Amino acid sequence: MDGVLLVDKPTGLTSFDVVARVRRALREKRVGHAGTLDPEATGLLLLCLGEATKLVPYLMDADKEYRATARLGIATDTDDAAPGSKVLFEASTESLCALTESQLHTALLQQVGSIAQKPPRFSALKVEGQRLYDKARAVQTEEDAQAIEKQLEAKTRTVEIYAIQIESVSLCLPYPEVTFRVHCGKGTYIRSIARDLGEALGVGAHLTALRRLRIGRFSVEDAVSMDALGTAPLAPLPSAVAHLPAVSVSPEIAQRVRQGHRATVAALPLPSAQVAAVLDDQSQLVALLSRSEGTWRIARGF
Repeated sequence: MDGVLLVDKPTGLTSFDVVARVRRALREKRVGHAGTLDPEATGLLLLCLGEATKLVPYLMDADKEYRATARLGIATDTDDAAPGSKVLFEASTESLCALTESQLHTALLQQVGSIAQKPPRFSALKVEGQRLYDKARAVQTEEDAQAIEKQLEAKTRTVEIYAIQIESVSLCLPYPEVTFRVHCGKGTYIRSIARDLGEALGVGAHLTALRRLRIGRFSVEDAVSMDALGTAPLAPLPSAVAHLPAVSVSPEIAQRVRQGHRATVAALPLPSAQVAAVLDDQSQLVALLSRSEGTWRIARGF
């Protein structure tokens, strides 16, 4: 069973929970997901089955779109409203009353572009062989908290945020909220956007809702619920890499590429890119190629 399953993940399940259920429902051992969603988040989760598990890194590189709601006035240690999260800061009523929609727009739009983003304290990134969320749970003293903060700073990385569009704003007390859509590249933490918004406004903020709407060309509108896993159609392999440049070849050339002929690969009329797909005359995926030191090599064969 080869293909990509689009699932609309509900709240309360981890991405690994969904993987386990898909394995049972479809009786397929090779199942992987292309990008996690936090347990409290909902929306599109791509499950790669069989040969499609080879495509996971390429799907994770695709751009993504989210809808998020941030509550202003409270900062939490998880940067969201997950059960067990602790309040780190609560703004005064005077500070919240002074907020304007113009300030919200400005603070959010300052995060659009190629920006340096610090990850949340509770994230799966590793420091000294340990997940950050495990380190964050073990914090007991102020010194522990300061050490975590230094490690977070060291994990700051550049991410691409292509657009942020505000959908609604409520400045009603006690806790103003803003709902916005984010179009971003890989590795972007939406929780960090909410946290940084609160810091820019000086009132603190945390995420209260998050829904992933799109990954590359796949939309949550085409996803199935957890109840429909057993009868859901799979997207074919070529559609999973439709965001990559591609070249179509004859059956003879396709066979040579599948056999790993380097001279054949080197002679292909490939685009000026770092990754490309090779399709046969039936539009079936033959291989994924990667460019290294100016030479194309087979990264994945099918």
